[in-house]
Amino acid sequence: MSDAFYIAEDSAARLENTTLNDLKSTINIHQLLDQSLPRLIQSIIETEKLKATATRVDGLIIGTGESDFTKGNTHYTLHIDDRDFQLIDVPGIEGNEARYVHLVKEAIAQAHMVVYVNGTNKKPETATAEKIKSYLEYGTQVYPLVNVRGFSEAYEFEEDRSDLTRQGGADDALRQTIDVLAPVLGKEVLQNGHCVQGLLAFSALAYDDSTQSTTIHTSREHNLAISQQEFSDVFSDRQEMRKFSQIDYVAQTIRNKVATFREDIVESNKGKVRETLGQYLTVLETQLAGHRSFLKGTEPEFDKCRVAFTKAIAEFERRIVNNRRNRWNTFFNELAEDSDNIVEDDFGDSDAISQRIQREFKKRRIIVEEQMLKDTENAVEVLQQLMLQAVERLLEDIKHVDFQQRVSFDRSGGIDFSSDMALGYDLGLGDFGSMAFKIGTYAMTGGTIGSAFPVIGTAIGAIAGALVGALMTAIGFFTSKSSKIRKAQGKVRDKLEGAREKALDGVSDEACKLVTAINNELQSGLLTKVNNMQSALQQPITIFETQIARITRLKNQLEKMPYGTIQTVQY
Repeated sequence: MSDAFYIAEDSAARLENTTLNDLKSTINIHQLLDQSLPRLIQSIIETEKLKATATRVDGLIIGTGESDFTKGNTHYTLHIDDRDFQLIDVPGIEGNEARYVHLVKEAIAQAHMVVYVNGTNKKPETATAEKIKSYLEYGTQVYPLVNVRGFSEAYEFEEDRSDLTRQGGADDALRQTIDVLAPVLGKEVLQNGHCVQGLLAFSALAYDDSTQSTTIHTSREHNLAISQQEFSDVFSDRQEMRKFSQIDYVAQTIRNKVATFREDIVESNKGKVRETLGQYLTVLETQLAGHRSFLKGTEPEFDKCRVAFTKAIAEFERRIVNNRRNRWNTFFNELAEDSDNIVEDDFGDSDAISQRIQREFKKRRIIVEEQMLKDTENAVEVLQQLMLQAVERLLEDIKHVDFQQRVSFDRSGGIDFSSDMALGYDLGLGDFGSMAFKIGTYAMTGGTIGSAFPVIGTAIGAIAGALVGALMTAIGFFTSKSSKIRKAQGKVRDKLEGAREKALDGVSDEACKLVTAINNELQSGLLTKVNNMQSALQQPITIFETQIARITRLKNQLEKMPYGTIQTVQY
């Protein structure tokens, strides 16, 4: 064969193969279409259904009646004027909501406005208003809203659609709600309230104008969608539904709040500061009044303590005077008896009489000095005990006035309330006793007792013998010896009585010197410390008054600032 024949035969073969392949491909395409087309059509149908329901998202958050109230805080985002705000749905506050108190407080702490929704079928209780106030804390405002319930049949006639507040006692419900809330919350917290038909407002708004279809979720077709259609049958259009529902009043109230939210935040913070300052002022004023009452109650106790000091010193003086008079009388009585015996025994021997009387005088002088010193020590001890008792009674009486504040002086001040064991002793009473003892010793040895004895000694030592001798010479020729002795004894006694009178006359002066010294020590020591203690109790008054003045000034400056502004304050 020629080359041309082979070429023609090869071309015919390739053509035949191509035809067979095309036929097989056609068969495969038909098979593929038969298998996939139903699924494709179904997918297109489902897609169109999804497109048709994509905008039907409303109504899912509306309750179904299966529970009485929200059981947790639910947050929703409100996009208003290019700003995002949060709407927090909280559990109800009526009844036993103890499990949800922390949730309500948490939400209100973030809020600048609380919407209190009440129904037309119930009047809020004062306890509810008090709960709301307890949750508000710092300056959050309350917007009362009455939800008017009703379905389409309630608005079937034209007169039923003229004013929402005339439906179902809505106006009465709003008035009662405000009447209960206003006295508890106050006009600054409570905003003007409104009535709203929530279901009707929802039905008017849950509609897509572009598709001319409802936007209520398909899961709520059996209730919400039906109600929407029934409202549409009664009202002429959705605008009438919306207007009658009064939802625009609610929207405007929220927009008004949004317009000033920055200023409201500043004002809220100022309100928090003012309220805190007010709380501080209340505490300080209460403490100030209580401390003044306490001080008024302690004044008589301090007066009683000072009177007790005065009485103790008077008792000390009385003891000193009586003891010394008794000691002097005993001294002179015994010395007179001894002198009588000496004159009788040594009558006629003037020197012997003088010497013996002087020896007796010196002996008894030592004894009476010791006795007077002991008496003074005992009197000082009694004085110290009386003053200590006065201070202890003062401290106990102060405790009985229910004073709880601890006052502490430094050790040089001598008073420390921190320990009951220190009461009295820290006042320096031990040192005071030592001081009085020294004064008493000095007064007896160097001033009072010693100054009296030279008079007595002179009367006895220098005169007694000569006196007796002169008597003997003068009367010796005319009287018997016994008579002479009695006369001599009488003359000695007269001299001793003169010395007794001088000694007794000096007792008051001696006691006065002791009392003066003790008074001086009391004024500069114990009494000063008691007065300092009373002054220290006055110090909190100045502190309270200063702080009250400062906080009041700061609070007044905050209150005078323009709304929503903050300025530098002078504290």
